[in-house]
Amino acid sequence: MYTLSERFYRDTEGRFLGSFIGDWVKQPTQSEPPPDPLPEGWEPPDEVYVEVWPDIPAGAVEVSLAPERAGQIYDQVASVWMDPPVTAAEVDAERDRRIGAGFTFEGVLYQSDKEARENIMGAHKAASDAMMLFGAQSGDLAWRLLLDPAGPEVFEWIASDNSRVPMDAPTVLRFGYAALSHKASHIFAASDLKSMDPVPVDFATNPVYWP
Repeated sequence: MYTLSERFYRDTEGRFLGSFIGDWVKQPTQSEPPPDPLPEGWEPPDEVYVEVWPDIPAGAVEVSLAPERAGQIYDQVASVWMDPPVTAAEVDAERDRRIGAGFTFEGVLYQSDKEARENIMGAHKAASDAMMLFGAQSGDLAWRLLLDPAGPEVFEWIASDNSRVPMDAPTVLRFGYAALSHKASHIFAASDLKSMDPVPVDFATNPVYWP
């Protein structure tokens, strides 16, 4: 048995179906044993080989090469694999993933999913009130007591690594603005990407397009 060359196939829509490798398989050329005794000059028949391939999907069309990357579509006119156009929805999905992946504030990584952002904005409002209404100062970690006598004596925020970071009111104010900037910068970056024609195929992996 000898291995044949690899062959590549696409479907009628240009999607890659896979590669298949066939074999040359020797077929029996004589259904009965040789005569006994052997006649003078008798020789066994020549070997016969046939191609045997695995099951190839119905409607598959053979192409000369495989795609370079997953998701590419075969262009039947140019006879090459091409990246499908990036959609606005794909850019938006990557934008949202990055917004929710966390942000760094004063050297510490914090969560930034939807619930975390809502909590940060709530703390931001409380810090603003404590400063404007009660004159909360830098270094005063008990500023929440100005708003709520049952508040914590030391205001802390939980970082992504589960450590607790004490924050005074001015720090919480900056923290809220940092969260706002994190989200806004990604929204504008996604808008810039969607303005490109075409959108770069590496938009999700190339950091040059993102903050």
